[in-house]
Amino acid sequence: MSIDHFFSRVWRIISLVGFGVSLLFIYRGLPDPTAVHFGETGRGDGFLPKEEVFYLTAGIITLINMLALLLIKNIQKIPAAQFLSLFSAFQKKGPENIKAIVGHWLHMLPALINTYMILVLRALLLLNDERTYNQDFSYYPSLGIVLLLLWLIYLPVRLFSLADESEN
Repeated sequence: MSIDHFFSRVWRIISLVGFGVSLLFIYRGLPDPTAVHFGETGRGDGFLPKEEVFYLTAGIITLINMLALLLIKNIQKIPAAQFLSLFSAFQKKGPENIKAIVGHWLHMLPALINTYMILVLRALLLLNDERTYNQDFSYYPSLGIVLLLLWLIYLPVRLFSLADESEN
């Protein structure tokens, strides 16, 4: 078992459990109705019942995780030799190694999304709290883009750092 395998699976499970626990605590703390759109003054001007926020968020995360798992399962069915045509620059790394790294890399995407959604839900809770509504969370979209870019960059960096198959 490689560190990629361990890290991607553990992070995914922990982020999914953490998301579920966070969703329950945040649901308990949200007011009814919950502000989901905020005007220029920072006050809520678009509202949804907190049950809708809960079920929409839970449904979207469930769908994302199921689709990601379906994608991973289908990619694992592709013969390893086919990966050499996609990653021709890494032919010396070995098709089985490339296939395994791509699988681990894909497992990290839903974990990243789950982790980001925990932050977004926490921001929603704090923005709906009378005591902390004036906080600034405008950096969250930029943070999400940076995290996605790090995820995208991870695959080529990992493939470049992989030892050639002949050296193993």
